[in-house]
Amino acid sequence: MNVQINKVINDIEKTKAKIAELQALLPKLEKKKTELENAEIVRLVRKASVEPANLAGFINSIKPTLSSYAQTDHRDGNPSHSDEPK
Repeated sequence: MNVQINKVINDIEKTKAKIAELQALLPKLEKKKTELENAEIVRLVRKASVEPANLAGFINSIKPTLSSYAQTDHRDGNPSHSDEPK
């Protein structure tokens, strides 16, 4: 077989292996990110010495604000549209 074809076939196999490796790593990284975010939230709440009932009340009182905040593209201040690329 042509040397160039063999090289491309080899590159394809290496790329597929790397993709598989990264696909296996991604969920682990996402889980670690969530764990770190959760730990940061807990640290902030403990630092503020907030009672659980007060925290629940506070979160419920700001839910409308959080909802509208989540729907805004904060890079330019415009509402984000899920069907438009950012």
